[in-house]
Amino acid sequence: MSKLFKRYIEVLTGNLRFNNTDLDIEFDIPFDDDLEPNLSEIVIYNLSESTRNKLKRGQTLTINAGYVEDKGLILSGSIEAITTVKNGADLATTIKVLDSVPYDATKTLQKSYKKNIKSDAVIRDLAQSIGLKIAVLNLPDNKVMTDGYSIDGEVVKAINDIATDCGASAYISRGQIYVRPIKEGDNHNFILKADTGLIGSPEYFEEEKNGTTIKGYKVKSLLQYRMNTASIIKLESQFVKATVRVRKGRHYARGNDFYTEVEAVL
Repeated sequence: MSKLFKRYIEVLTGNLRFNNTDLDIEFDIPFDDDLEPNLSEIVIYNLSESTRNKLKRGQTLTINAGYVEDKGLILSGSIEAITTVKNGADLATTIKVLDSVPYDATKTLQKSYKKNIKSDAVIRDLAQSIGLKIAVLNLPDNKVMTDGYSIDGEVVKAINDIATDCGASAYISRGQIYVRPIKEGDNHNFILKADTGLIGSPEYFEEEKNGTTIKGYKVKSLLQYRMNTASIIKLESQFVKATVRVRKGRHYARGNDFYTEVEAVL
């Protein structure tokens, strides 16, 4: 655990840069594998009035966190709201951030596509229509729509339905859309064990979803930026050795807490 000391938090937005050496910073950053953007909350204490006035709704905000010798990106999104309240002797500025570029999650569309169009082409066009950038588009079964395709409803639902029909999962992470097989992800060749931050023992779970049994582990660790939606990690503990894919979780820092908690599937 030689690198897991001296916590590091850096918040960037506009021309502003904040870090936990100069200011007290807290956050709660959820993530998951669906197309609904997640709302994160960042609290920064005792900002000056002139600095607070530079924080603007719609600005991109990113957070890098971890440790001085081992840090990385945990959030990239758009500022949704800013409030400042008195908290004892301190001023607490709360910034709420959507983990996506601004887009209308309920936007509807009426449109028809030509015969024999491929599913990935429709997904690309639909994503563009609501202003979402595609980071990964990999359909296990890129079906040809022989009769064409028509949409008359919510764009996000249509993207999700087409992805599911082609054997993929669609979700938003760090401001971009990912469409790929549920078992695929970002392999950082990271082994989570006691020496790299694992806390306690992974907790096994099973659940039924759409007639399928999903198996996996609930895991808690010291804050680990490598664990995010679709991260592939190896678990190593006294009783568990497994390779898993993260499906949801949260990074949080408050007081002495500086943790990542995830649910990961086998």
